[in-house]
Amino acid sequence: MDISALLARFSAESPLVITRGGPATAARLACEAARAGRRVALVVRSREELTLMRGLVTLFSPEMSVGRPDVPAPGAGTAPEGPLWERTWIALPSFNHRSLSRDGWSARMAALYALRHGTSRGIIMTADNLLPFLPPVDFFAGREIVIRRNEELSPDLVLEQLAEWGYRRESMVSRAGDMARRGDILDVLPPGYDRPVRIEFFGDTVDEMRIFDPHTQRSVGGIDEVTLLPVSPLRQDVPGRKAMRGHWARLFQRGVMSEFAEASMTRALEQGDMRLMPGCAYDSPASLENWTGDTLWLLPGARELEESLRRAELQWGEDILKDAEETRLEQPEHLTARRADDAARALETFPRAHMEPLLMGTETKGVELPERACHSFSELFPGRPDPDRPWQQLVAGLRNWLGEKRQVLLAFASERGRRKFLKLAEQDGLYPALRYDPAGRGLFALVAPFQQGAELVWDSCLVLGEEILQPRARRGRSSAAGAFRGLNSYDELKPGDLLVHRDYGIGRFGGLHRMNLGGVDNDYLLLEYADDAKLYLPVDRLSVVQRFKASGDGPEPAVDRLGGTAWTSSREKARRAVEKIAADLVEMYAWRKVAKGFSYSPLGEMYREFEASFGFEETPDQARAIQEVLADMEKPVPMDRLVCGDVGFGKTEVALRAAFRAACDGRQVALLCPTTVLAEQHYQTFRARLAGFPVNVGLLSRFVPRARQQETLRAAEKGQIDILIGTHRLLSQDVILPNLGLLILDEEQRFGVRHKEKLKQLRKNVDALTLTATPIPRTLQLSMSGIRELSVIETAPAERKPVASMLMNRDAAALRQIVEREIAREGQVFWVHNRVQQMERTVAFVRDLVPQARIGMAHGQMGEKELEDAMHRFWHGELDVLVCTAIVESGLDFPRANTLIVDQAQMFGLGQLYQLRGRVGRSDRQAYAVFVVPDIDNMPEQVRERMRVIMEMDYLGAGFQVAMEDLRLRGAGNILGEAQSGHMARVGIELYLEMLEDAVTRLKGEGETLRTETEMNLGLPAHIPDTYIGDGRERLKYYKMLSSAPDGSARQEVVMELRDRFGPLPEELETFVSVLAFKWQVNRLGIARADLFPDRIRVTWADGQSCVRPEALVRLITAHADRARLFPPASMELRLDVSLSLPLRLDDARSLLASLLPSGAASAEAASDGEKSVEQGGEQPARLERPCAGNHSKYKETGT
Repeated sequence: MDISALLARFSAESPLVITRGGPATAARLACEAARAGRRVALVVRSREELTLMRGLVTLFSPEMSVGRPDVPAPGAGTAPEGPLWERTWIALPSFNHRSLSRDGWSARMAALYALRHGTSRGIIMTADNLLPFLPPVDFFAGREIVIRRNEELSPDLVLEQLAEWGYRRESMVSRAGDMARRGDILDVLPPGYDRPVRIEFFGDTVDEMRIFDPHTQRSVGGIDEVTLLPVSPLRQDVPGRKAMRGHWARLFQRGVMSEFAEASMTRALEQGDMRLMPGCAYDSPASLENWTGDTLWLLPGARELEESLRRAELQWGEDILKDAEETRLEQPEHLTARRADDAARALETFPRAHMEPLLMGTETKGVELPERACHSFSELFPGRPDPDRPWQQLVAGLRNWLGEKRQVLLAFASERGRRKFLKLAEQDGLYPALRYDPAGRGLFALVAPFQQGAELVWDSCLVLGEEILQPRARRGRSSAAGAFRGLNSYDELKPGDLLVHRDYGIGRFGGLHRMNLGGVDNDYLLLEYADDAKLYLPVDRLSVVQRFKASGDGPEPAVDRLGGTAWTSSREKARRAVEKIAADLVEMYAWRKVAKGFSYSPLGEMYREFEASFGFEETPDQARAIQEVLADMEKPVPMDRLVCGDVGFGKTEVALRAAFRAACDGRQVALLCPTTVLAEQHYQTFRARLAGFPVNVGLLSRFVPRARQQETLRAAEKGQIDILIGTHRLLSQDVILPNLGLLILDEEQRFGVRHKEKLKQLRKNVDALTLTATPIPRTLQLSMSGIRELSVIETAPAERKPVASMLMNRDAAALRQIVEREIAREGQVFWVHNRVQQMERTVAFVRDLVPQARIGMAHGQMGEKELEDAMHRFWHGELDVLVCTAIVESGLDFPRANTLIVDQAQMFGLGQLYQLRGRVGRSDRQAYAVFVVPDIDNMPEQVRERMRVIMEMDYLGAGFQVAMEDLRLRGAGNILGEAQSGHMARVGIELYLEMLEDAVTRLKGEGETLRTETEMNLGLPAHIPDTYIGDGRERLKYYKMLSSAPDGSARQEVVMELRDRFGPLPEELETFVSVLAFKWQVNRLGIARADLFPDRIRVTWADGQSCVRPEALVRLITAHADRARLFPPASMELRLDVSLSLPLRLDDARSLLASLLPSGAASAEAASDGEKSVEQGGEQPARLERPCAGNHSKYKETGT
């Protein structure tokens, strides 16, 4: 087919009719037209078709089909993509009433600018874009600001202009149309840019410009030029506003609009209301075809286009009327958008073609370009389905198609997915091209978000998306990096929060205070204790305080008394309790280090085929966990790895890969689950996943008939069962696995003490893999370092949707509607109530609501068999509604349960509410969580706050931000043993785990962690000025980040972030950073106290210290007699060079003191660069192999 000749037949007089074509044909023609230098517009009917067409256009565009790296190269100098108007193709999303927002108009203004001033050759749009009136085509004349590096420009004028153009000033830029100013730094996210821009001024000169990540607020690359465009489609300068008012007055005089409409639009203009339409604002508004100019149009079939336009017209009319009724904004409908007939007629003046799905009659002429859709893998191989082992079948198919067709295009959603395919294809001698070539022949592996399949018969081209290549799951990009992070140790504090001071105990946070002591201003953290005692903590000592985190939703502990003995006593009891746990951990560690494990053979072809049959694209965390497990299995010592991740995040696949590898090497696998329902769930998953492979899977549980159990036991003893799944029944004496090589434990912490002892004996000589859905705190990960290897899967699956949450009063009619809606879509409902005594009454209430529903009950006071039966029936879909307490198991996956109703939600803690909400939304269906309370208006303030948080944080990954307070602590309690919860409740989880880390380190013989700190008395200004960071919470956050940084490079990372976000560091802040570096140095020297003044420093050693040798001290005094003096019994004064700035004086003093370190330590410091200045850092973590002797003084913070 000569595509160029076909494109030449497009005309305005007589539209070309293309029959039997589909979306791939339209995309192929459009891309060829764009390559030939024509501007082309692709019109689709819906948002879904728009997404599909974008994927196909990416596929058929050579420059777009190569994909982008998953992670930008470090130090990349540009943003991942240039502004919209520099791209070949642009897309206009659906234009409806919901688009009338800053986000919506920002995207539309960028597209309009691209059509008039950019290099874009193609535009994809939904049909509803053809109706609304737009700004005149000369709108951008004088309404763009191009900013280049090193040019003169006033930041005040830029800020003023952006405000006039519809931008909104925020403290932090994260959305289109946001702007923020901090001193000489202006952050802005203008139309056309994927990421915000940071512009740094030096006076009125543009010094530097960078693209930054809105999530982390860190720069990712530099740019030399940025174009700022209006966000609002209205001319909001003084002449523009005057023209609009005059226009409305004339319309009123002519009777076109009412007096009320004129007043309401005037009010909307004053308020910057983004719903005010351009058609009402201008005498001569434009339509979309005015902006596109000379364009070739590829349209849906004539009837389909007419229906789409008619639907859009009706919708606009309804929305305009609704606005007038609900918000009192009245806009004449005929001024906002044109009629469907007018839009269709306007296109008749352009060359165009209709993609007719069905041609009626015999007279109509059309060009046949047949296209066949492909919906499944089995369609590719009719009569020869082998869905469980598709790889070899696919390879054979590819070889066959390459002999028959001109092109075979494979589309992958991401570069990672393509790499996985290429790795497998190489083993079978397939080497596809990685960039699309319209004239080329052969196999192409391309990166494009097209998931379906199509055969362009007329072009001898076969296109296969990942949904076809991997038939059992929908594909997609994994969640954005950083969307699911653990709660940071410097998370936001607010007055009233409980803090733990390592020496003084639990106090209440009273805010950040600027105090003048000795004529010097510095910042102090206020901690309030019992009897109105106050402790003002210098900000350089924030590393000795932590958020207090209790072990559940119990009552808040009382604050301690300054100088009292209760805190010291509690801390020592917890320390002694920790020793036993540490001893057990280290004993197991020592045994496994000398035991010999089974070393597996290299991965073979069958494993690669099994890997290829996985129906999802591994998330980065999941892929890393799999590699870590496989690497452990190759080591000579037994594996002991913990894989942690939420339900549905991919832990089971990690276990499957390990189990398959063990089975292929002739080793047996035991998978132990805490409940029969979970065991059966795993059994079904393993059987489905391993179908077609020579691996036998067996199940032992109470739900398996006795005769079948005996048969399974005999087969297992003979080695005929490769993978045996079961509950603690697997630990019985009659279960014999002669070739046991791998033990997989799911939710080990839920087994009893007796079972754990048996497991301890079992796992000494075999590989052990433990799965847990309980989030693990970072500090616990450290404490287990070297004892048990840890893999954490934190990336949410791509298809997971956030759970939609709703708060409501107890309304029977509304609840009935919610339950009936879920049952109607063949789903299930969790109805959670936290009072066992009222369960029967609740079941009766639900039965009255929905008599037709099948209702079950589950709570902790039921017998084990009865409870498991209820859960078993619910999992198998035999119940529609499960009325239960918060006992719903964390490890179970109920994909059909997509509605949760929490009755009496005010009785649950925040952590419990989050956990409960996590029980739904585990499929690609939209899930709902309904929190029912007796009276929303009269809830206590604390409950109201809890509900506000749970309603706001309903996005994926909110778990580590909202529920870490409860989830993490519950996890730590379970892993360490419930007996420890009392100690954790008293001292707080962070300090408790810190003690555990110390005990483990000591028992392993690796030295101790240095926990004491030098007392610093500052007689010089060292703080973050208010003029640099105005927000007190932001200042506190950076104080905590700086003071908690474990070494110089970590501290330098924070300095770079400050420099990036807020501009050059003021001298007070540079001094503070130097104080922290100096403090780290004197800590290593065993110095108990350091007094810092602008012209001198005095340091005092603790009694009996052994870190500094006398001869080293004498050498220092002798070499610097003009600056250094000794003051008996244990002090030294060092005069500073006042010609230097304060930060450099401290750095100079630190360099002198470095000569007191032992030669090995001093050379190590020199090698690490020693933080010679604020801009360079590199000290080692504060951990001593040989701890200094001597008693460091207690912290003497200012107390009143």
